[in-house]
Amino acid sequence: MRSGTSCFNGTLYKKAFLRFWPIWALYGAQWLLMLPLPFLTTGLQGGHPGVTTVTNRLAEMAQNNPLDMLMFGTMSAAVAGVVCAMAVFSYLYSSRSACTMHALPVRREALFTSHYLAGLSFLLLPHLAGLSFLLLPHLAVYALTVAVEAALGCLDLWPLTQWLLVQSGACLFFYSFAVFCAMFTGHLVALPLFYGILNFLAWTVTNLVEGVCYEFLFGFRRFPDQLWAAVYWLTPFIRLEQGVQTYYEGSKPYLDDPSAVAVYAVLGAVFALAALLVYRTRHIESAGDVVAVRIVRPVFRYGFAFCAGLTGGVWSAALLSQDSPAALTFWVVLWGVIGCFAAEMLLKKSFRVLRAWKGSLCLGAALLVLCLGVSLDGFGFESRVPDPEQVTQVQVWGLDGAPYDSASSNLTLTAPEDIALVTQIHTLAAGMEDQQYDGRASAEDGTFGYLNLSLTYQLAGGGTMTRYYDGLPIQEADLEAEGTLANLANQFTSDRNKVAEMYGFEEIEEGRLVEAYLVNVWNTQAESYEDVYIDGSAQALWDAMKQDFAEGTIGVRYLLEDSRARYENTCYTDLCFTIEQLHETAPGDRDASETYGTTFTITLTPNASHTLSLLRELGALDDTHVAPAYGVYMDGAEDRYDAYRNADGSIPEDLLYDETRGGGPAGETAPLG
Repeated sequence: MRSGTSCFNGTLYKKAFLRFWPIWALYGAQWLLMLPLPFLTTGLQGGHPGVTTVTNRLAEMAQNNPLDMLMFGTMSAAVAGVVCAMAVFSYLYSSRSACTMHALPVRREALFTSHYLAGLSFLLLPHLAGLSFLLLPHLAVYALTVAVEAALGCLDLWPLTQWLLVQSGACLFFYSFAVFCAMFTGHLVALPLFYGILNFLAWTVTNLVEGVCYEFLFGFRRFPDQLWAAVYWLTPFIRLEQGVQTYYEGSKPYLDDPSAVAVYAVLGAVFALAALLVYRTRHIESAGDVVAVRIVRPVFRYGFAFCAGLTGGVWSAALLSQDSPAALTFWVVLWGVIGCFAAEMLLKKSFRVLRAWKGSLCLGAALLVLCLGVSLDGFGFESRVPDPEQVTQVQVWGLDGAPYDSASSNLTLTAPEDIALVTQIHTLAAGMEDQQYDGRASAEDGTFGYLNLSLTYQLAGGGTMTRYYDGLPIQEADLEAEGTLANLANQFTSDRNKVAEMYGFEEIEEGRLVEAYLVNVWNTQAESYEDVYIDGSAQALWDAMKQDFAEGTIGVRYLLEDSRARYENTCYTDLCFTIEQLHETAPGDRDASETYGTTFTITLTPNASHTLSLLRELGALDDTHVAPAYGVYMDGAEDRYDAYRNADGSIPEDLLYDETRGGGPAGETAPLG
């Protein structure tokens, strides 16, 4: 009989297709509501006086709507794929239906292909008008939308065609992947669970391992971007959503990475072929089993236990606020053992699994060794400092200090002497694990503070090395003590060339000055802070500020925000400039560009003579409007300023600033320094 040797059976195909027709009907209906229907409702406004506005709106919708819908389309394809797979292969999950289906005089290849294409026909219809794999719901929506756009005079085929191709590719992948998952289970409920877990497994496990490493390894925060890029490719839902994100050049929309959809469409075909190979060797008796393929059961058992250990361990430690490596290790091992027994229960469909204690014990021991190896730095992560000669560039974050204006916390260093200095800082930081932040405190011999540091090395071999250190203690007494962390870090904040790079003067000066204004100016009459705008003198103020910067009287950085020197030499008032800058939408073509506004802020100081003199000439600062000194201001002080109070609780006289020092008049209601 021909159907017994063929790889496709038309009767089985039609039965499965017609039996589950509501699935693709609902799937197609949602797209009818989202694409052609909005055009019709908008077009009905054509009889109103705003016909020009409606026409423009329709043209904009024709250009933007199809691509904007693809983010939703990814989620829709992921859900529709697994629903279709559950429907057409549901016969595998009941012993009676599985035996009945496989008793038919039809080869397994024909059984698989007929049901696979029946499910795909909810999205793809084979052998229609001599063409293969045409999208039935997609094609119907596409044709209707084209007809509606043409009737309304806003036809734009390319965005619609992109939607058709991208959505079809996403559906092909998700459906084929769901079918692949369906071959490994004999339980209907397990299919969507396996499908969802495998879609996000790489991303979830990487996050959990990253969290464990963060707790165990001093200087670690996250895995390299290259690893995360690979993880996103192993997480189809996230990577496809990234690929179909829309960005605009001018008013024209583009997809971020449509090639990603093409890659997953090819993978969909590969998964379909792999599913067929598994189906050919699948045992009929596995219907009802959580894992239908015996060779995969150990992978499921220990993989489930490993994930349970990481998930349960991280969440238990977080829930109980236990941040010690010993506590985290305990919870990871405990939940790993529990997960191993739980996996055995699922596989055997029984609670009698105590005989699996050997495997659970081995899994627990493996997790214990792994946790101890990481926490004891068996890989040498914490002590590794690169050879300066092997570093081509290092990016340093966290050396900007106070005050908090437009000075960036990022420095990119390439000079050998700078790189050598950074490695010295790195060596000191790596040995300060036991001195990390544990609450603000004061040192007996000066102000005490903390440094948050990030280092990213570009190595000569092309690799990168990144370290993060939070809460490194520094104190004012060490600023002049050679070889200390505070002294080495202060060499960057006191280098005027480095500070100029932090402020990014070169990039800012490529733009056009629009306006200048002061923020937090003290009004002595109203006794309140206000902003003061300055008309027509932005360039003169910029030049005066740059002159003060060159003389080192403005833009001075302080590693310790609570230092006495910072309070005495920094105003609470900021000088701000609005800058109009050019952004080239096409690199190298200044005609294809857009302008955008940005704000540059620099904190005033009592010593910035050129800037303060010009501000007084312009009337921005006068007897009523003053620039108060930073620190203790308004009524009283915060706790962190208590160290400066006299024994009776009063503010020392030298902290009451007057106008000549950039502050308001001395007195109880005046802004204090």
